[in-house]
Amino acid sequence: MLYSMLTSAVRLAPLALLALGQIAHAEVDQIRMSRGLSLGFLPSIIMEDQKLVQKHASEAGLGEVDVQWNSFIGGAAMNEQLLAGQVDFAGGGPPPFMVLWARTKDTPLAVKAVAALNSSPMFLLTRKENVNSIADFGPDDRIAVPGLKISNQAVVLQMASEKAFGDPSRLDPLTVQLGLPDAYAMLKSGTEITAAFSGPPFQYLSEDHKASGIRAILNSEEVLGGPTTFLMMWTTQRFAAENPKAVHAVYNAIAEAIHVIDSDKQKAAEIFLRVTNERTPQEEIVRILEDPTTRFGLAPNNIMQYADFLSKNGVIKERPESWKDLFLPGPVHELEGS
Repeated sequence: MLYSMLTSAVRLAPLALLALGQIAHAEVDQIRMSRGLSLGFLPSIIMEDQKLVQKHASEAGLGEVDVQWNSFIGGAAMNEQLLAGQVDFAGGGPPPFMVLWARTKDTPLAVKAVAALNSSPMFLLTRKENVNSIADFGPDDRIAVPGLKISNQAVVLQMASEKAFGDPSRLDPLTVQLGLPDAYAMLKSGTEITAAFSGPPFQYLSEDHKASGIRAILNSEEVLGGPTTFLMMWTTQRFAAENPKAVHAVYNAIAEAIHVIDSDKQKAAEIFLRVTNERTPQEEIVRILEDPTTRFGLAPNNIMQYADFLSKNGVIKERPESWKDLFLPGPVHELEGS
């Protein structure tokens, strides 16, 4: 078993979805959303800025709904708030979601995904001249990942370690937990952080890379076998059963936000920088959004690679049979996911 224990962090049709029963009562008049600050959360950031959840809630017949947004660094914190009933929708990468899905399955707190947000490669960056692959890391190296053990980056690093050494845990002692902005800043400044498994936009800041001697030695798509969902959004099945119109509104809001990104990248970049106070030049964000490897979409992509690895190594006790097992029934099931 890879881990002996896990931390506690971990247009919808009418919901004939759930086995919780249909209860006739008014839906919530407040929807509490959560998001991170990275570029992968751009759909959520646009939803907040353009008040898209309010728009679609009104169109669904919910009237004037109060939508609250909370910012978190890391999916673990969002999951804790979701399970504590402090937020209604959480977001993050497929591995932390799958751990939470497996942990809560068949319980009152069972979770399922609403939609994917985007797919993006993740680059393992280093500034050490003598490190050209993960085989070159030594005991004094420190590799920053946004979450230990079950973040996207940590799991991909374990997958790469298993392929290279036959041991998925080989590099675990070298990993330290840092959010993407802090990890990149520390890597660039020449601290004890000698590598960072990063994500957008930080891994793409090419001019900073050149000035600091930073380069990529691993691309997650090489490990996962192709483009893979980076971030997704989920809720509890109980909330979905009791609030089908609210879930409908959130799904449609995600779809509209993705349309904004696809149709007007300048506007999307401006919203991202204004909401997050990120100091990256707007043209750099547009360049990243125009990169063909950066994709935004509702359907999950290649997430069963994560499910296979987590199940094989005992991180989740039950492997989903299909990606559809992880998602609320509805229009997302009609999309081509994997």
